[in-house]
Amino acid sequence: MTKRSKNTTVADVCIVGAGPAGMTIALAMGEAGRAVTVLESGGLRSLKQAQELNDGDHRGEPYLGLVRTRHRQIGGTANIWNVWVHGELGAKYVPLSRRDLADWPLEWEDLEPHYIEAQELCGLGPFEYGADYWTTPTRRPFALDGTHLTSNIYQFGFGRRFTVDLPNRLQRSAAVTVMPSTTVVGLTWDEGTHRVLGVRVIDGHGRGDEITARAVVLACGAVENARLLLLSGLGETSPWLGRGFMEHARDFSLALVPSTPGLIGEAAFYDLHESHGGVLVGGRLALTEEAQENEQLPSASMTLFPRLGGRKRTLGARMLRLLRRAAGIDQPGMYGWSRTTSSAEAFRIILNLEQRPLEANRIELGSRLDRFGNPLPRLVLHWTDEEQARLEHLREAVAASFRAAGIGRLDFTKGVRPDLSAHHHAGTTRMGEGPRDGVVDRDGRVFPTQNLFVAGASAFPTAGFANPTLTIVAMALRLARHVDSLLG
Repeated sequence: MTKRSKNTTVADVCIVGAGPAGMTIALAMGEAGRAVTVLESGGLRSLKQAQELNDGDHRGEPYLGLVRTRHRQIGGTANIWNVWVHGELGAKYVPLSRRDLADWPLEWEDLEPHYIEAQELCGLGPFEYGADYWTTPTRRPFALDGTHLTSNIYQFGFGRRFTVDLPNRLQRSAAVTVMPSTTVVGLTWDEGTHRVLGVRVIDGHGRGDEITARAVVLACGAVENARLLLLSGLGETSPWLGRGFMEHARDFSLALVPSTPGLIGEAAFYDLHESHGGVLVGGRLALTEEAQENEQLPSASMTLFPRLGGRKRTLGARMLRLLRRAAGIDQPGMYGWSRTTSSAEAFRIILNLEQRPLEANRIELGSRLDRFGNPLPRLVLHWTDEEQARLEHLREAVAASFRAAGIGRLDFTKGVRPDLSAHHHAGTTRMGEGPRDGVVDRDGRVFPTQNLFVAGASAFPTAGFANPTLTIVAMALRLARHVDSLLG
């Protein structure tokens, strides 16, 4: 291990990680006049040496692994988002629902004002995610009355919001210092006061330093947040530390065969399109809250992509998919289809659904070491028979709804298990009322510490079905206001 120097950098707040959560907190606290130091093990561009630190092991379900589903760079995993939005990489945005928050120690009203603020920070439109607001004479949702389904929307945003725009804002801030290629290797504690005294780091040249701050925020993803807390000896403070790991399950087994040939041409609402005020939206099919409650169905959402007929077109589509994956664009669907649907014979449906927070799914310290001598993480991830049964029930409920609405026939193969490699890590430092059911409190403070906080999806008690960025940013804004008030 590289020897640490005696140099010390002092700040009001030290933030570990320059992804969406870390940058949001840094900007908010910098605007409040706080001296902020942001530590990022990656750089302004992707560095091989930084990505090697994402190494780790996994066991259980088939999975892409910890290297391919994480990214160390200013902008975080926004650098590897995989939704193609008008020629750029981006993401689908959607908030959690009131029902998604049922197991949280927060209420919808606690997050709503921060969601509204997060819309602007993410470069989105108004905080409207129902279908009615976005319906136009030429783009209308399906008639689904009396079924288990309803229509809502995603808003689409560009990755450059977090990889270019916000980093530039941080660079212009006199209150914020960003330290790239700086890796946290440990925390210094005062066990008597339960306070973090310093954050030990090593820079890209192997030089050691210690950052002292009045408050420390871990914002480096669900894997690394849990790993740093485990390395710091906090494993005995809560039985949930590292546990409750969640991914978003994706089911690619569904196909909708329309009852009438004209249905595909009438489904333009469900494609990515520019709507009121130039906002980019795309319709999605969702379960009604009544169906989730009465049928005990998981939180889920469906996107539609036309399935092209003809062997030649299918081969071409496969070649295009291979080329896009080679370029790092691993998107299972293509938007912009409503402009050319003449050869479509059916819809391929991508079903996204939640994974429940199980203690057995976890991040733990493995036996291999990183180059600094610290144990690498190991992911244990399972998709249980109970979860599979809920998925089978969900498929049947969706099929029945399509039949009842006269939309068409849903084809699927029973027993097919979902893909868990959505790159949406969550849950390893879950929020709870106390250390018996959580790792952090409702304000993100780590039990039983006084000045250590966690930001990001690792604090989610449940994760819903979709990209967590909007909720991550909303919670980061809330956390920034809370930490600022504590500093006085």
